[in-house]
Amino acid sequence: MPKEVLSLLWTILVVVAVLALAYWFTRGVIGRSMGDNAIRSRGRRVTVLEQVAVGKDQKLLLVQVGERIYFLGSTPGGISCLEEVSPEEAERWKQEDQAGRATPPGLSFQEALKKVLERRKDRGGS
Repeated sequence: MPKEVLSLLWTILVVVAVLALAYWFTRGVIGRSMGDNAIRSRGRRVTVLEQVAVGKDQKLLLVQVGERIYFLGSTPGGISCLEEVSPEEAERWKQEDQAGRATPPGLSFQEALKKVLERRKDRGGS
């Protein structure tokens, strides 16, 4: 009889430990993914307009802060401001959005990225 009770208690302990580990692991995964979702969400002052993954844990972001729009590079080591989008280009994008014209996905971002890379090359950047 005592062996059966000990066996039952041991089983209950193992099940509780597995549930606790599953809870702990799930909270950790949710915490990390919430960070990813926060970058996609719309804040009061900062909005991520578009983002493109360019490698493992590396992204290019098009971010609006107030009336200004920036290209940012995001890596595990940090975030770098690559370029500020000109007000004329930003106004053109806003007009296209207001007009409701559909643009092919990523076309505007791709064009803007090419311009940024050309500017950096002209300035002697890498």
